[in-house]
Amino acid sequence: MATITGKTLSLDAITAGNQYVNCELTYSNQDIRVEAVGFEKCTFQQTDFKNSEWLDCAFRGSQFLNCQFQESYLYRCTFTGCQLLGSDFTAARLKDVTVADSQADYANFAEAVLTGVTFTDTRLREASFQMMTVKRQLVFNRCELMRADFTESPLKLVDLRTSNIEAIVFTPGLVRGCKIDPLQAVTFAAALGLDIQD
Repeated sequence: MATITGKTLSLDAITAGNQYVNCELTYSNQDIRVEAVGFEKCTFQQTDFKNSEWLDCAFRGSQFLNCQFQESYLYRCTFTGCQLLGSDFTAARLKDVTVADSQADYANFAEAVLTGVTFTDTRLREASFQMMTVKRQLVFNRCELMRADFTESPLKLVDLRTSNIEAIVFTPGLVRGCKIDPLQAVTFAAALGLDIQD
């Protein structure tokens, strides 16, 4: 494994097993398939990653502002300290993916298939999880989910217990099995139209 530091190179030149630090990554001229690569504080000029595939990749301190990951595959990837604001993961497949200490306000995971995905200490204000499919536990640890939208998404395998869920939107008939704490139960009850009194 080699560490490449401070270089400007095309995504097509990325080599499996390497670590890229403070690099400027330019556009790819072919389908993006990246495997077993680490990116630390890298800048990506390209914003269109539709139908890309990322396997065993680690992103640290990287920016993906308003990037397009529609119908992409992300397997065993980690995002730590990353900027994902406005990024679009519509109909993407994420399996064993971890997002930590990141910002993902307005990110779109509508119609995505999430398997074993964990968000930790991540801001997801007004993020969209509409019509998503959760195949294995989806956990939000200490996340900011204010006004996040879970419309038409079954929440059976979703764990919200430690997160701020103020003003989230969901489909009442699909909340069965969602893991919440007692205070969050008040938020859900109010959204369901229940009149909670002392």
